[in-house]
Amino acid sequence: MKMTKYPYPIWPWQLSQGFPWPRLQFLRTSDPFRLDSGEVLPELLIAYEEWGQIGKGTPIIIFHALTGDSHVTRHTYQDSAGWWDNLVGFGKPIDLHQYHVISLNVLGGAMGTTGPHSPAEDGHPYGGRFPKLSLFDMARAAKILIDAVLGDRDKPLVIGGSMGGMMAYAYAMLYPETLRGILTIGSPIWHSPWAIAFHTVGRQAIMSDPYFNGGNYYLTGAYPSQGLALARMADMISYQSPKSMDTKFGRLYQTPERDEFQITSYLRYQGQKLVRRFDANTYIRITEAMDRFDLREGDLSKLRNVPVWMVGITSDQLYPYDEIRQHANILRDAGINVRFETLHSPWGHDSFLVDIVPMGKILRRFLQVMSHAMVN
Repeated sequence: MKMTKYPYPIWPWQLSQGFPWPRLQFLRTSDPFRLDSGEVLPELLIAYEEWGQIGKGTPIIIFHALTGDSHVTRHTYQDSAGWWDNLVGFGKPIDLHQYHVISLNVLGGAMGTTGPHSPAEDGHPYGGRFPKLSLFDMARAAKILIDAVLGDRDKPLVIGGSMGGMMAYAYAMLYPETLRGILTIGSPIWHSPWAIAFHTVGRQAIMSDPYFNGGNYYLTGAYPSQGLALARMADMISYQSPKSMDTKFGRLYQTPERDEFQITSYLRYQGQKLVRRFDANTYIRITEAMDRFDLREGDLSKLRNVPVWMVGITSDQLYPYDEIRQHANILRDAGINVRFETLHSPWGHDSFLVDIVPMGKILRRFLQVMSHAMVN
């Protein structure tokens, strides 16, 4: 059942972002949803948004990164900015004159889709009781939404950066016959010990917060804010690069008293910023799913009929360029049609969000090639 009204309480991190956004929609399913863990969610609520040539243009599905949401771009000038505003819009690389863009908040997310903040069957938030997820679970939930929106109208393209790209791999392995192609940006096909280490520190920071309460903090009025802020600070280091930090901050001080470096102030600011817009339990469940992800555990041959574009970021410290290129070669060796692209940028893992010109060129190239393939 499709709805335009959010049926549950609005939590502080949602309220601070003006949630629910004016054109946010919801799909509610009454069928039980079985997870890879064997646990079952009695129903799903999936938050999503649509832009562009709805029902007419070639569909593009955009999967968001770890702390993202469905709000990829604004719908009107009065709307709040989206996280890919400069790349999705009329006349932009993903041109809304041509495409029907769909984005959803992933299963376990913090912005409207069923997650730890949602009410369980007893009416209280799941909290720490929310089951562990896999990226394949998240892809299956996305398929329910995509089928409801598109039906049999057309095969979509799927685009995702970071975790969104990992989810695109999972989706393509599960539903290869339903896709025209996928584009992943800074997205490995499994998580390395290096990446797992950052997430381990983040989860430990949250669980060590005195207000964490085993994940059951929603009704206490006190949130594990310090733990989530520390998790974000650690992650922000991995999203940058030594060169980007040196360029942005150098050894400059934040105050005339020279008692704090600019980089220190920046990390603290980013930590507090995430606290205002995200949920600690969602961080735990989604990073666990990312850490356990390994596409090689599935049947790689299922991807052989799906064009796969993989983008490596030259300055990426979290998922290094050579690692992404190695993963592309592994898929090629499995007989998969892989095209490897390079995003030349000094801004680290976050380059796909902030370095608009080179990212835009890659998007245009991908869409042009895919459009040509559709014609032929």
